Amino acid sequence: MSEKKTKDSNELLNFLMIIIGALFIIKAITELLAWAGILVPWLAITPEALSLFGGQGIISILLGFWCLVAGIGLFREEEYALGMGLVVLSIMAAAGITAVAGWIGTPASFDAAYWPNYITIVATIVGVLGFLWLLFTYKRYD
Repeated sequence: MSEKKTKDSNELLNFLMIIIGALFIIKAITELLAWAGILVPWLAITPEALSLFGGQGIISILLGFWCLVAGIGLFREEEYALGMGLVVLSIMAAAGITAVAGWIGTPASFDAAYWPNYITIVATIVGVLGFLWLLFTYKRYD
């Protein structure tokens, strides 16, 4: 009898990474369009923050793209996807924990009407739990 290695990827984490990657890309595109004056600012970000697109928007596009690539690669249990997933999830967790800690420290800084804040909250949870999950299941990617 021959032993075959079966693929047993965690579909939930993969789907969440793909969805969050797409949301980060949508967030970055709306911020870019608002920054360029093509989209109304209230749909993307506040007028005072439009000049801040440079760093955060670029990070959102890159994080979203690599999150998509890692999520797709994790379906096939590719080795590169494990490393990429760990990096992307750790960045999502670190950025999110920083933002959430800031909101806890100064609750007035949390704007409930600003929809990207909810992406940050979900990305933080997925980042922390997904990172831990990949650490505990890394053997399947050998």
